[in-house]
Amino acid sequence: MATEGPGAKATKANINLSTADFALEHYVAVTTEGESAGVEQLFAADFNQKIQATNAQSNSRSAVVKLLKKQKGEKLNCTVSTDILEESADYMVAKSDTKI
Repeated sequence: MATEGPGAKATKANINLSTADFALEHYVAVTTEGESAGVEQLFAADFNQKIQATNAQSNSRSAVVKLLKKQKGEKLNCTVSTDILEESADYMVAKSDTKI
């Protein structure tokens, strides 16, 4: 069995999120196409996801990142549409609909 040399250490992927368009595109790829590279870059350190359903849920940044990494390679059979609701030089507010 071959062993990996010192240069084979895994490195974090650095994804270009320099614009809101790139960030939105990468978020859709992560959530629907099983992309996991650079998922940490999508969420701020104080990110907290709140889901309102029968039982309200709250997930920390680390829990969301862990879940998305666990879904690596899993592609959803769905269509995604995104609408830009508001945009300026500093930020973008977008709505993303996923239909399965």
